Amino acid sequence: MKKIIIISYLILISFIDSYGQLYVKKYQVTDINFLSKLQLEESLGNSIGALLFTSCTAITGGVIFLIFKYLRPGMSDDPSVIEQILVDEGVNKVGIITGIGILIGGSIASIAYLGRIGRIKSVINKNYPLLDQLIYHLQ
Repeated sequence: MKKIIIISYLILISFIDSYGQLYVKKYQVTDINFLSKLQLEESLGNSIGALLFTSCTAITGGVIFLIFKYLRPGMSDDPSVIEQILVDEGVNKVGIITGIGILIGGSIASIAYLGRIGRIKSVINKNYPLLDQLIYHLQ
């Protein structure tokens, strides 16, 4: 139980990076249209990596939920004071709630990154259309 709470806390803290406008924080510009092609491609790569991470986080939350919902592991072999107070049923409920929280947090962050990826791709296509067509024809 202690391990699950600590891991959940660390995963939720990692979502801090997913908030705000990346181009304002990293490149100090107020509009995404001011970024160069290289900066846009770097942002796109970073956003895709973050999307994969947040998707894995959401899946992890779903797995935690399923474990506590259906396998019902209850207290650990060496229960802490909190586990003794909560007993098996309480520990399972806390595990279910933790899994749901991680699942929701990962899903929301994934949706945010999907939006960011779409926005970056549209700016690349809008601001650099000839370069994209040239690269496409060279491949």
